[in-house]
Amino acid sequence: MPLLLGTTNGVWRLNGTAEQIGLANRKAVHVADRDGTIVAAVPKNGLYTTGAGSDERVWEGDARASAIGPDGSFFVGTEPAMLFRSDDRGATWTRCSQIDQLPTRSTWYFPPPPHEPHVRSIDFLPDVALSVLVGIEVGGVLLSRDRGENWAEMNAGVYVDVHQVRPDVAAPGRLLAATGNGLYLSEDNAVSWQAITVGGGEGYAVGVAFNPDRAGEVLIATGDRPPGLNARVFHSLDGGHSWTQIVHPTLPNRYARVPVLLFAEGSAWIMTDTGQVYRTDDPRAGWSLLAELGTPIHAASAGGSPSSVNYGFA
Repeated sequence: MPLLLGTTNGVWRLNGTAEQIGLANRKAVHVADRDGTIVAAVPKNGLYTTGAGSDERVWEGDARASAIGPDGSFFVGTEPAMLFRSDDRGATWTRCSQIDQLPTRSTWYFPPPPHEPHVRSIDFLPDVALSVLVGIEVGGVLLSRDRGENWAEMNAGVYVDVHQVRPDVAAPGRLLAATGNGLYLSEDNAVSWQAITVGGGEGYAVGVAFNPDRAGEVLIATGDRPPGLNARVFHSLDGGHSWTQIVHPTLPNRYARVPVLLFAEGSAWIMTDTGQVYRTDDPRAGWSLLAELGTPIHAASAGGSPSSVNYGFA
């Protein structure tokens, strides 16, 4: 299955070689794909379907995150923080308005102007049918169990500046949240959280990628300051309880910005803000440089497993 990459210069497909397949000269900060359908979020512009020889905007607005549900529904997350769902491939949309009624909604914010919170990640719990899992910067973790009709804040023990929240699909119940104050682990589908120390204790965690084929294997990208600068990549085999820094002569010692991480096609992937794509079959062994796109990479997906490290600035 090919990888789909969201970049400053549109959407690319990586399948042996890299080729641009849509949204040329547009910044795609999030991509998702399922069963041949590709959607991409373009900030201050909208959500597009792409990759079939043409780009079609199916939702207009400030799109910051995207996903395709197990049932084929489209989801787009926005600034200001809101989620919209389409059950007809973007022809019509439902606003998940109950989010506005959540107890802490009036306190959500983003430090720089215009101080609007936004959706950073959208995912689905593998063991809860109809679930939608959302990360808000700055607002926390949200969970719906009915496709977005009703919502709960799941912030017991987690720092609410959430950059990504992801489930371990091979170990239902386990989640990791990457936040502006480090990494947090849940073993009970976000009912409770505990802080996890990574490496030297870098406080700015952004990228998270679980291996869907191996329970407990995960990559994390952390920086030493916002929005994820001077970053390192770490690897865990026990669900995030212990970590080893990923170092190899082929890889940068430090990344100027946090890279995009993904497990797909039986391999681990690191994709950088300078356009390099690295691949390995064993994260703690050798890595190879597979492609150089010449444009910053913000997001990647492979059959419904999205990963994005786009920061809050459009």
